[in-house]
Amino acid sequence: MTQLELSSIQLGGTGLVGSRIGIGTWAIGGGWGPQPEARSLAALLIDTAALYGNGRAEHLIAQAFKERGSRVTTITKIYPQHYHWAPSPGTPITEIYPTTHIRTQVEASLRRLATDCLDAVLFQTWCPSWSEEMEWYETMRDLQRAGKIRAFGISVSDHRPEEANGVIAAGRVDLIEAPYSLLDQRAATRLFPLAQSYHVSIIARTPLASGALTGRWYAGMKFHRQDWRKRVFRGELLQQTLQRVARIQSLIDPTQPLAQLALRFCLSHPAVTTVIPGVRSAEQVEHNLMARESALLPQETLDKLTQVWQQEMYDGVRTSIGEEVEG
Repeated sequence: MTQLELSSIQLGGTGLVGSRIGIGTWAIGGGWGPQPEARSLAALLIDTAALYGNGRAEHLIAQAFKERGSRVTTITKIYPQHYHWAPSPGTPITEIYPTTHIRTQVEASLRRLATDCLDAVLFQTWCPSWSEEMEWYETMRDLQRAGKIRAFGISVSDHRPEEANGVIAAGRVDLIEAPYSLLDQRAATRLFPLAQSYHVSIIARTPLASGALTGRWYAGMKFHRQDWRKRVFRGELLQQTLQRVARIQSLIDPTQPLAQLALRFCLSHPAVTTVIPGVRSAEQVEHNLMARESALLPQETLDKLTQVWQQEMYDGVRTSIGEEVEG
């Protein structure tokens, strides 16, 4: 493969077809500041979740499909019961994902997405001690047999990308969504090798580090009061993030748009099947898709970017909402 652009990609052994560059819908659903519906619809493989705007993102996707008269592969998520985002090892899975909760969430997403069958459903958090649990798996298999879902997998936490490795090794999932970017390369060590050996597709989320890798952040910037980043990226963390982005920019061709390079970096890893940068406008979609026209990054560049991350950025990684906010 000499170019990032492909007509389609296969997601694991699911039979689902998608694009190497998809669309994350948290921003258009809500929580990133005001977002007009007309602008969102102009922007719409799609990744969504019931909690993105309390169902708003799923409704918008269904509306876009109706207006265009066609659908594309869409992945949605089941949030944990009682919003327990970081269950401690030993927590019974039935406390977080009881069968009734799983089925209720699937039925609700079916209604909001206006479809009879969901392409893929991901559990929105996981716990390493659940590797041998089977009730959730049998529930998902029952939903498959009933024609409610086509495939399922796990969206791992920001702070422990290897938490689903036991389930991967057991051969129970085809899809894993994980954080991966120039500012957070932990998954490449802890998750990717195992996923490759079991032919599990990796969906890389936050490839632009919640916007930090667009090249538009600056010292003293203020996020909208309704934007979740306002309570996370401030003070020392904002300054650290800006310094790390500047360090990356010092290593690359200044004529290469940073966002496109960030997407190329993710897609250059052989374990990554697709990336899902968040978007809020059609212009952002078009800008992201330009990365498909470029070649994979040279190995020398990849090695340099990885070495700098390992030596200078491995500690204090923070590119999204974070463990304490999840809790």
